Amino acid sequence: MKNRLLLSVIIALIVVFSWGVVSESTLFDISSDIVRLHIIANSNSKEDQSLKLKVRDRLLNENFKDLKHDLNKIEEVCQEEILKSGYDYKVTADYGKFYFPHKTYDNITLPAGDYDAIKVIIGQGRGENWWCVMYPPLCYSGSTEGKLSEEKLNLLKNSMKKDNYELIENGEVKIKPALKIVEWWQEIRHGF
Repeated sequence: MKNRLLLSVIIALIVVFSWGVVSESTLFDISSDIVRLHIIANSNSKEDQSLKLKVRDRLLNENFKDLKHDLNKIEEVCQEEILKSGYDYKVTADYGKFYFPHKTYDNITLPAGDYDAIKVIIGQGRGENWWCVMYPPLCYSGSTEGKLSEEKLNLLKNSMKKDNYELIENGEVKIKPALKIVEWWQEIRHGF
């Protein structure tokens, strides 16, 4: 009886662990299909938050050929917008793996996890942040916030593996319990 209980516990742990490993690799697969943009304002003042949105809009109107290697150009574009707006904040842009929380748009859900991203820090970088999917270009500004157009959804669908797109479409992650375990693990790892 005692051995059966121990065996049951071991089997349950193996199943849960395997499920988590599969989900972790699925999350990695999803995150490898996209590059996110993360902009952090100097502070939470109304002026700095407005500046962050101007920098965002300027970046979204630019064409970058290779995000990883265009960091100097990204910084220059941001710096130009900052100076044009009457500020002299320093700006830094970095490309790497960064943690992003779970994000639901009206029609897709991106699970929490580490994603390739461009991180732009304005000044001291102590203000509210803003993020989106930069590649494929799904970022939006103004009144369209919250819902991706049919055109952008098709762009996303065509740039992702079919199975990965099906996991995030319709605002519902279909293997939610498994991805939730991975999200919890990543939140713990990142100190949340």
